[in-house]
Amino acid sequence: MDINSIFPMASLTFEQLSNLMPLFILSFGALFSLLLGTHKTKGYVLASATAFVFVAWAIIHSLVTLYSNEMLLFGGVLNFTPFTKTVSLMILFFALIGIVVTFGQDRKEGLLPEIYSLILFSAAGMSMMVSTTHLLFMFIALEIMSLAIYVMVAMRRSSRFSAEAGLKYFILGGLASAIFLYGSSLIFGSLGSFELTALHTSLSSLQVASPIFYIGLSLLVAAMLFKIGAFPFHGWVADVYQGAATNVTGYMGAAVKFTAFIALTRIAQSLMFVETIAGLKYFQCVIWLAAGASMIFGNFVAISQTELKRMLSFSTIAHSGYLLLGLYALQKGLTSSESMITYLFFYAVANLGAFAVISSFETKNQKDLSLDQISGLGMKHPVLGMCLTIFLLSMAGIPLTSGFIGKYGLFSSAVNAGEIPLVIIAVLTSVVSVYYYLRVIVYMFMKDSSVSSASFQNLKGAGFAALITAAATVQFGIFPKAILQFIKMIAK
Repeated sequence: MDINSIFPMASLTFEQLSNLMPLFILSFGALFSLLLGTHKTKGYVLASATAFVFVAWAIIHSLVTLYSNEMLLFGGVLNFTPFTKTVSLMILFFALIGIVVTFGQDRKEGLLPEIYSLILFSAAGMSMMVSTTHLLFMFIALEIMSLAIYVMVAMRRSSRFSAEAGLKYFILGGLASAIFLYGSSLIFGSLGSFELTALHTSLSSLQVASPIFYIGLSLLVAAMLFKIGAFPFHGWVADVYQGAATNVTGYMGAAVKFTAFIALTRIAQSLMFVETIAGLKYFQCVIWLAAGASMIFGNFVAISQTELKRMLSFSTIAHSGYLLLGLYALQKGLTSSESMITYLFFYAVANLGAFAVISSFETKNQKDLSLDQISGLGMKHPVLGMCLTIFLLSMAGIPLTSGFIGKYGLFSSAVNAGEIPLVIIAVLTSVVSVYYYLRVIVYMFMKDSSVSSASFQNLKGAGFAALITAAATVQFGIFPKAILQFIKMIAK
């Protein structure tokens, strides 16, 4: 089999090129940002401005072409629909906020100007990953995204914590990618295709799948559970979140989790939720167990943490569990993916904002902020204190925030699908999460400042990003109807 049979090539029409334009814009923007970042005196400014302009251009183009005709490119390898364009648009929004947060943080942490081009390269990989249903191309997109993130994690060169985090993430992430590729090859060997739609059709005509298929699917699911940081593949999360520069942690925790979960959802819907094959019930049980274990482990371990980034790292494991609950509910066919998309987007926005605030109080090469260090910061810096309060309340699912809307929709869809035991676990663990989120707020506003209190770094980019994401979190929490209707429409 040659490359042309795997990725059929043909001349592209203007409309097809128009659908590919955001990817071209991101790729060329990354190259221009990389070149301009080499300027001796204005490298940071030129690189950040170039990255910002090109991402904004990609967003505008995506908005203009959002409702254009659905299109399959390269024999169905890339699939441009209102759904894929919308989730790509969300990724571009995360990239734009990531660029804004990085501005100012780059010089403080000694990050090279190349970080802006890496953000664009990773965003291009993410956009390709959510726009494909082809396992081999999904692996290529996964690597484009992952390689850029590995470098970003380790870019804080003067910090040994960053070097350790980058090495750990590179080794474990590379192993997960290899497992993904090997699993894909086994699935191809058993069913003769890499394309998820074709694979689903083949499986639907069978009653028993081959052992090779089951092994391949096991590897595929394990790799994707690693990418979303779910239990028991969560070992890298806390150390990587702490070791990376805080702006990188925020971008990674939002965009990477969002992208990986969209990909996992597509794989599960095509390869796991096939009623004709009884053996797939075991894989559905794996999702159930991973969801319950992630919620319990993430929330209860987060209680014992006294450092913010580490606490949020275990919190994100719990949020992976909530999302797996929504994924498990999809097997009944009574709900769509809209509740998961909504939850993912709202969580990612709050996550980005929270890390933007944290970066405003960290000194150079600081590994993390302790609870004692944030004592009284809410009274000294009320705007940022209120922003962080909004993000924490949203993650806890408190009403009048977008997190409540996302959690309510996710739990409601699971109840409608009859997954009552898992919903009970989710609700009880959500109550547990309220404790450690409120504890941070208590320290900020109700504790006196200590000698070791953190100092304000006055990062304008991080402050602006915090205000934007806080406004979005409140707006979507109070007036969610428009975005919910839009997500419902594109998720069909």
